[in-house]
Amino acid sequence: IVSTDFDFILDSDPNAQESFRYVERARKEMPDKRTNELFADAYVFEVVYAGEDGGEKKVEIWANCDFGSIREASPYAWHLARAIGQQPAFLRESLKHVVLHSGDETAFAEESSGFFVIYAENMDTRLANHDLQETVFHESAHVALEAAHAQAEGWVAAQEADVGFITRYAERLPAKEDVPESAIFAWVVLNHPGRLPAEVEALVREVMPNRLSYLGGIEGFVVTTDGGAGEDG
Repeated sequence: IVSTDFDFILDSDPNAQESFRYVERARKEMPDKRTNELFADAYVFEVVYAGEDGGEKKVEIWANCDFGSIREASPYAWHLARAIGQQPAFLRESLKHVVLHSGDETAFAEESSGFFVIYAENMDTRLANHDLQETVFHESAHVALEAAHAQAEGWVAAQEADVGFITRYAERLPAKEDVPESAIFAWVVLNHPGRLPAEVEALVREVMPNRLSYLGGIEGFVVTTDGGAGEDG
């Protein structure tokens, strides 16, 4: 996804974020590609988003204290909070917290526990390339969709019926990466027709029509209220 020049999610898209605050310093379970240590001290930020039916959704961001200070960690937590706020509500509702480390490793999800892990220097690259929202979508889709759908009979049948994969990454790891890779293309095509180049949208419909139909049938995937599906100007 991030190797393309496509803006799947625009900076101007609506944002459900309502508040952002530092809560405390606490010991947290924070998987990290850089070390075998599972626990670390974290700066804990709480972000509140507008939820379904007028409620609210809280997501914590745990920033590793190896940032050195709250002042150093806060801008990264803020950018991450904003990106989460621009995700489809059904992805955000499945997210419990996010682990934020310094360093330049790639993001990964712990879908069974409802969180993903991201690194600050990699975020710098994603921000420079306007890809942070897409990275958050991908990892959130692992959390929200993988366990329920990646091995589901209907999804496997849709994979087999379609003529190919929408990205090489999905093709290389079909049991793990096809759901999130397909999901972001499907979400844009179904909710924002015209946002992707016409030839790309046509390719999505040609390559993965059965997966497109499957994903569109997931509750909350297609937005039908005001501010939802429609052509981008």
